[in-house]
Amino acid sequence: MASVQRAATYVEKGGVGKTTSAAHIAVAAHNMGHEVLLVDLAGTQNDLATHFGIDIVDEDTAADGGVSIDAPISAVFGDDWEFLRDNIDDLLDRMTFATDEGPDLIPADPGLGGADNNLANVPLEERYQKLDGFVEDLVADQYDLVLFDLPGKEDNIALNGLFAARNVVAPLKPGAFERDQLQKLDATLEEISTDLDVDLDIALIIPTIISSQETLSESFVEYVTDEYPEIVGEPVTKTADIGNNQNDGRTLYAVPDDELYSTGKRAREAYSANTEQLLTHLTDR
Repeated sequence: MASVQRAATYVEKGGVGKTTSAAHIAVAAHNMGHEVLLVDLAGTQNDLATHFGIDIVDEDTAADGGVSIDAPISAVFGDDWEFLRDNIDDLLDRMTFATDEGPDLIPADPGLGGADNNLANVPLEERYQKLDGFVEDLVADQYDLVLFDLPGKEDNIALNGLFAARNVVAPLKPGAFERDQLQKLDATLEEISTDLDVDLDIALIIPTIISSQETLSESFVEYVTDEYPEIVGEPVTKTADIGNNQNDGRTLYAVPDDELYSTGKRAREAYSANTEQLLTHLTDR
């Protein structure tokens, strides 16, 4: 079976750039020659799909524009999954959407909330291995890198993602709470590793929304660099370019240089450097 590298963006907090980081790392890795699959498990808002200009709609309204989900990722966690896997030849293709920027995407779907609840009834020895099985059975033969964007809470879906990914990318913005969150994440992963008998690892910490003119940004980057020197990445500069282009359905990599502020160019360079660092970590691990 082919080997596939895995990572997940995960912090138990919203608004720190998890989805933005996942999208940019995926495109950067594609540009470096990797076959990349993005999997959105972060909820029903479909932020990753929006990031790439993919309009996900209900099947009933698909005729009016947008695309509907044929085979949802939530099915992986259901009782019928093995039957679907064994009897539908093009199942993975039906789950994925091609983006204009290279990576393929499996979007979130409304069934994820129910799937999280249903997983509570699955025996512990099977509960957190469903997504890992999906990667081994279907993903590994078609992709060499899979990135999961996980919920900002420790639920059954997130634990499946952590078990399948093994490697965590933690984007964090400046703040005392974020420092505590990073220490908590470290302890949480150690506890989960013990409970699930899996080797979880913070592969990369990305300081995000960093302004060179804010003392809080400077002290935060200094703290993270001192505390986690081997896994801290390049700080991502605060820039309006990210939000503006996300609204237009594209990452910074799809924007010509003359349409970016200098802050946008620096942020894009940081995501490229962070992707190289992550891929090196995954290869060396």
